[in-house]
Amino acid sequence: MTRLLIFMGLLVPYLQTEAQVTHACPMHLPDDGGYENPLNEKWLSAYDVKFYGLDLQVSNTTTEISGSATLLVEAVRELDTVVLELQEALSVTKVEAGDGVDDPDFTVVSQVVHTGGVLYIPLDRSRSQGELLALRIEYGGEAGQDRGFFAGITTATDPAYGFDVTYTLSEPLNAKDWFPAKQVLRDKIDSVYMNLQCERNLMVASNGVLEEIEEGPDNMHIFRWRTRYPMAYYLISFAVAEYQDFSFNAPLSGEGDSVLVQNYIYDTPKVLADWEEEILRTSPMITAFSELLMDYPFADEKYGHAMAPMGGGMEHQTMTTLQNFNFFLVAHELAHQWFGDHITCGNWQDIWINEGFASYMEYVAAQRLIGQQFADDWMNNAMSIARGETEGSVYVPAGEVEDVYRLFDYGLSYKKGAILLHMIRYHLNDDELFFGALRDYLDQYGEGLATGEDFREVLEAHSGIDFSCFFEQWYYGEGFPRFQVHWGQEGDSLVIRSEQNAVVPAVTPFFRTPFDIEIRYLDGNSEKVRLMQDAPVVDTSIAVAGPVDDLLFDPDGWLLKSVSVVNLIPEYGTEKQYVIGHNPVLDELRVKFQNNPRIERVVITNMAGQEVWSAVNMDNPVRMDLSDLSPGTYLLVMYDDDRSYMEQFIKVQGKK
Repeated sequence: MTRLLIFMGLLVPYLQTEAQVTHACPMHLPDDGGYENPLNEKWLSAYDVKFYGLDLQVSNTTTEISGSATLLVEAVRELDTVVLELQEALSVTKVEAGDGVDDPDFTVVSQVVHTGGVLYIPLDRSRSQGELLALRIEYGGEAGQDRGFFAGITTATDPAYGFDVTYTLSEPLNAKDWFPAKQVLRDKIDSVYMNLQCERNLMVASNGVLEEIEEGPDNMHIFRWRTRYPMAYYLISFAVAEYQDFSFNAPLSGEGDSVLVQNYIYDTPKVLADWEEEILRTSPMITAFSELLMDYPFADEKYGHAMAPMGGGMEHQTMTTLQNFNFFLVAHELAHQWFGDHITCGNWQDIWINEGFASYMEYVAAQRLIGQQFADDWMNNAMSIARGETEGSVYVPAGEVEDVYRLFDYGLSYKKGAILLHMIRYHLNDDELFFGALRDYLDQYGEGLATGEDFREVLEAHSGIDFSCFFEQWYYGEGFPRFQVHWGQEGDSLVIRSEQNAVVPAVTPFFRTPFDIEIRYLDGNSEKVRLMQDAPVVDTSIAVAGPVDDLLFDPDGWLLKSVSVVNLIPEYGTEKQYVIGHNPVLDELRVKFQNNPRIERVVITNMAGQEVWSAVNMDNPVRMDLSDLSPGTYLLVMYDDDRSYMEQFIKVQGKK
């Protein structure tokens, strides 16, 4: 009864209803003003992009592109100049503007200025709030920039298969490398049409539905892709190579519902020989994520993959670009369709909304489709990587956003970001509650943007649990806790002292958190108890069912931490140097000495002093099979160096 009362008392703070939520920690939100495109306040915030149409000629052997971009924008306030970003290596040859939607009456815009990677387009007259304006920009040139993984457009040869590929990767601020872009997250584009012309031996992958492949002049053809879902600017993409189409349908959560999975893989049998099983695994992944979260959010169009030698993957909406079909890579990029594409981070500082969530779904995919041990291996590796990040928060300070390597820090944004969700799942202690919160979040912010604070509010509203301390410590804070746990048994009580200090005490001095302990008894049984670390030092006493053999801290690996666990051994002459159980004895008697690897001699006598059982040089703990011993009262004598210990016990009728 005592143990039950302790356990329930510790859980009370985690079983609040929504009306009971109170914030235990004052939220010290960053006052850095938040990152914003430097052009936004004066120029970019003056209009909203409704439509993009890109008509481009592309090749798999060069990043040279040519063609036009057509935009439809709506004035948000008085608009006399449209400003876009476009790298200066791309020459603008003509800009036209016109009113209307279906058939704008275009006229050439004069005095266009293209400088410093910015395109200034003065209008013939100011547009008032709500007016629509169409623009057509003709441009071309060598678009490639030598920026490694984060170049906006790249041509490379796949090292495994030898195919040449040109592909785009606009995240975070590199869309300007290949098309005139408004690089503001909050302005999702309503629809995008891509007309991509290439040689007939090539295929071009892109967003949305392939509505037509039109024959063109001079051994060329045109791939006409259309997407009508809202999309962030950096998710517009294409990849061109000698591809083959390997497609199938994946079931969603409802019976009979499915989505096309369209894979543009290199045109060689070797790809399917190497990866067919992994490619087909996309289908049960889509089903699993649809059941846990919501149906695949772009089901009216498709999900797809386009191979490219990029050293990883990029979650382009409805058409991921990736190097290969590694299980975790496929799971990560697929998960981005929910977390990153359907909901996009509201600010690059909250990249956790994209990368942390997609990373955690790697773990979930392993749980659902392979097995818990495989998932545990993933999490153990993530914990190891995150423990290497002794400084820096998952939340990215505004001044560090333009450092892409800080923004996409593998240990912070990806691995520690995933662990935050893992620990939230642990705090909730209820998978239906956890995934229900994710479903609420997707429902509330789908097709839009969200920040870490937005997610916290949804989480608290859904669960009725205060997460202010959690976010203060884990999202905005740095480092992780170090635990020192000392334990010992005093009669029928287990006494535990848990001490905590932080890796970065100047930033995050303390982590308030529950933790589990597993109590392992000498008889082989065990039980788990959840305790609360709500102060740097916590002393707890728990009633136990018998002699304790060992104590494990966080046995299931939920917490990011380091820990040392020490058994408190009494000094000679002050307490017993051993524990014994069970008494009365059924079939087996166990004795554990606290500080000896072996026991010199053990003797059992009846009350008349006759020896009935003995052994020498025994392993510690000692296990004595007494199933053949008659019921009665006996004396146990144990010899250890120059000392001897005596205990009386009762033998009762056993199972034999």
